[in-house]
Amino acid sequence: MERVTEAGAVFETDHCGCSAMRHHRHGAPFVTIVLRGSYIEVQDTVPEVCRGGTIVVHEAGEEHADRFASDTRCLNVELPSVTGAAYPLGTLGLDHQALCDAVQWVIRSFYDRTQELSDAVCSLHSTLIQRACEPASERPHWLMRAIDEFPWAHAVPFREAAAIAGVHETHFSRAFRRHVGMTANEYRSRVRVRLASKLLLTTTSSLARIAFSAGFSDQSHFTRVFSRRLGLSPAGYRRTFAR
Repeated sequence: MERVTEAGAVFETDHCGCSAMRHHRHGAPFVTIVLRGSYIEVQDTVPEVCRGGTIVVHEAGEEHADRFASDTRCLNVELPSVTGAAYPLGTLGLDHQALCDAVQWVIRSFYDRTQELSDAVCSLHSTLIQRACEPASERPHWLMRAIDEFPWAHAVPFREAAAIAGVHETHFSRAFRRHVGMTANEYRSRVRVRLASKLLLTTTSSLARIAFSAGFSDQSHFTRVFSRRLGLSPAGYRRTFAR
């Protein structure tokens, strides 16, 4: 189903589990509302898991590829092309009330086939621009220094990160989770998976060598963590997303 408004087209897409879309681009700024299911999206070798209840924002011409872990339904919204407009790119949760309201308005207007759909698209557009202009929550300088300087992919104890920050290890762990939104261990795992993704997609190195380079204890550990986070084995990921 597709509806074309003065503000842009809105259309529904269904994707079968285990299907994939090769690298592609959109000619206009583009929002995908994930209604159900989930998929992996890869842009510049960086993977993101896009789950139901989130939205994914792309700028015009941005190249990416997708692999659908399960049957997935999305509602896609082309945003008005406005010179100089900036959007918060990537995967966004709907915990921001204004953004959640704008997304729900688009969904309701699309499926109820009301004349408000053009207004709903414009509201989503303006809400995203406003969201991009909001100042990011400020992290302490000592935390930013630790994030920038600590060798996250390597098996270095987190007390060394606390030492870089100049704070007690317990305070570091609590502040890290509060300001970053995940534990230091989860952050390390994400860094390792992203580094492994880059090596999988830009080199022909063996899985064992990639496991070592990305900080995993061995290939088995690498496969287990990578598959758990992305729902796809390293070998399957390479086959799906390599050019």
